[in-house]
Amino acid sequence: MVRIPITDRYVVGLGCRVSVEHKAGATRVNWSVSQLPEGGAPRPTGGDREISLLCPRCLRAFSVRVESAGKARTKQLVQRALGWLLVLSLLATVPVLIHLGGQTVEEGDDHSTNVFGLLFALAAVGVIVGPSLLATAGVHNGIKKLRLVRDDGRKTAWVRGHRLL
Repeated sequence: MVRIPITDRYVVGLGCRVSVEHKAGATRVNWSVSQLPEGGAPRPTGGDREISLLCPRCLRAFSVRVESAGKARTKQLVQRALGWLLVLSLLATVPVLIHLGGQTVEEGDDHSTNVFGLLFALAAVGVIVGPSLLATAGVHNGIKKLRLVRDDGRKTAWVRGHRLL
């Protein structure tokens, strides 16, 4: 897991696909990575700002949306808090699941099975989503929405051969 510090300056890591190698059971993609703009640029003071980029390898025009430092830090903090809440909720749901799983249920008692099903779903969410949020919180850097700018000035979400790194 890579932790990216959010400062008042941003750098966009733009990857341009160089080659794709297909081997038995695996595909390897080679990227040419450029750090744009050189030396970084100041983040917007509030909200989001859309900036234009030019891929140095293939000379295509792109735009990305950059969040303010405060907004990016808040998103990072919320992701971490939700991740820890979901992981810590397992301390309550798993023992209750074990306790309810060991009890016998009378026929026609839908309430017990509904409670067990709900707790099982909550535990599954805690096991899957909690660690995922914790893992991705440190990677969030406030740079999003890579768009290809066409010759006519319209933007498209399909940016074949490029990605944010």
